[in-house]
Amino acid sequence: MDTQKLKGYMRKFSLQQLKKFLGENLVDMLIEWTPDNQPLFTKNKLADMIITVHGANILSKKEFRSLLVQKFAEQDILSFRNLLGDRYNTASLYEIIEAVASATWNRNDISLHILDILDINEDIFPTYQADEQALNSILGPDRFFELLDYQFVIKQRVINNLSSGVELNRMLIHMPTGTGKTKTAMHTIIHHYIFNLNKKGLVIWMAHTNELLYQAVETFANVWRHIGRGEVNLFRFWGNYELEVTDEPLNGFIFCGFQKLISVAKSRSHLFDKLVQDCDLIIVDEAHKAAATETKSVIDRIMTKKSNMKDRALIGLTATPGRSIDDIIDNNRLITMFDNKTITIDTEVLNMINFTKFKAQNTLPEKDIIKYFQEREILSKIKREKLIYNTDLTENELKKLRVKANANGYTDFSKEFLEVIGRNKSRNLTILNKLVELNAKKLSTIVFACSVEHGRLLSTALSLEGINNACVFGDMDTRTRAEVIRKFKDRDDAMNILINYEVLTTGFDATNIQCVFITRPTQSVVLYSQMLGRGLRGPKMGGYEECLLVDIEDNLNKFNESMAFSYFDSYWNV
Repeated sequence: MDTQKLKGYMRKFSLQQLKKFLGENLVDMLIEWTPDNQPLFTKNKLADMIITVHGANILSKKEFRSLLVQKFAEQDILSFRNLLGDRYNTASLYEIIEAVASATWNRNDISLHILDILDINEDIFPTYQADEQALNSILGPDRFFELLDYQFVIKQRVINNLSSGVELNRMLIHMPTGTGKTKTAMHTIIHHYIFNLNKKGLVIWMAHTNELLYQAVETFANVWRHIGRGEVNLFRFWGNYELEVTDEPLNGFIFCGFQKLISVAKSRSHLFDKLVQDCDLIIVDEAHKAAATETKSVIDRIMTKKSNMKDRALIGLTATPGRSIDDIIDNNRLITMFDNKTITIDTEVLNMINFTKFKAQNTLPEKDIIKYFQEREILSKIKREKLIYNTDLTENELKKLRVKANANGYTDFSKEFLEVIGRNKSRNLTILNKLVELNAKKLSTIVFACSVEHGRLLSTALSLEGINNACVFGDMDTRTRAEVIRKFKDRDDAMNILINYEVLTTGFDATNIQCVFITRPTQSVVLYSQMLGRGLRGPKMGGYEECLLVDIEDNLNKFNESMAFSYFDSYWNV
């Protein structure tokens, strides 16, 4: 996104106005732990920081647009008259500015004209082009694309289960993050669709985030082009994508979001009944989330076979087959949901495939799956480093934090707690010094922040140091997000640091990651696994032999909480 013109207009704002749009709390924190840096808050740097942390989303703020349009040339302001309607033909500049600022910020004539004046591409708004409509056709050649040995074994075991004659079959595929479970699943369901369903059936793929769904669609298209036969219907059903109900049976693959399906089940019974009637197979990505009450209810309704219905099956995919560290009931609920049938990596079978009979019989199978894949260079070896900072909290402050740590019954640390430690001056200086060091070594680093505010603080502080970085948050416009992720993945680009909060834990694969920097503490095995998993791609999967994992030592034993990373010792015992 070209923001040069936008920054030029922003430099006409006052310093106080720019600080406000950056965020008063953020400015105060920056001043607090760099007390002599007030002169660093120049208009140029403030404009750069605002774009870095907010992207084009800053234009969605009415107050910002009002100030922005005031800085336009008079003829540019008057050019909005034709778009506002006849009653503005004689309106004053002030009235036009107020009308433009008050207009809804979306893909409309007013917003697009603002972008035109700023020379910013309108693609910052989500688009749903003709080639991305709900129904697509993918054409694939009749040739085979081989899986790796362990992926092939998983595929065959799933196919055997689906072909066993057991009605309402349920199973859970458990593969470590970074070993290609999405690709394996796509090969499996395409094989099932072609050979078992004879290309006459409906496969529903469910995931809880748009990122996971985009990744799934992309993987499906790539695999179908290698092993598919002829054409296949692909339906997108999340966000603004919709499905049309006809009398014809739905045939092909539907990729849908959890919330979309839950909403349809509640309010559009005709469409939901159609999905239930036509379904042959359901795949649930990140299946540890499938046992949540509303999601489970929807899946159970689809998996209830009535007398006039055909058989259907349920497959879960996960790298962490559990929902929490210590909630046995919740974990058992998940296991029961998949009939206690788990399909995992079997190193004994793999030895029989890869070794001679004599060697296989005389070689003990490696029980540590992570070590097994690290030795095969499928997963990277993790070099773990703990950062220690000087805790500058009094005993009374620590006592208050113990209460905040698990406020409101959270099983993980509360957001309030994460925000508090995200403002800790000593902690942040330690983090930033390490990031400066990593950047000097040109290590591609993904940073998991404690909060949006914390991520923006780290990003702006690095920008003040002249370090190229970017951040990704949930409210960022899709084009800016895609652009910063593209730059980060580009090994030739100078941007080595990507900061995010609760966005890139799933559905994000970058083979160039050399360091995973976890600044947020967590008690969630699932969340820790997802963050750690961003750096697990080994040389055979396009990544590196070794990945640096940086953790913060928060002395959290003071809160009497068990930490998730203790469940992952095998990753870094190398």
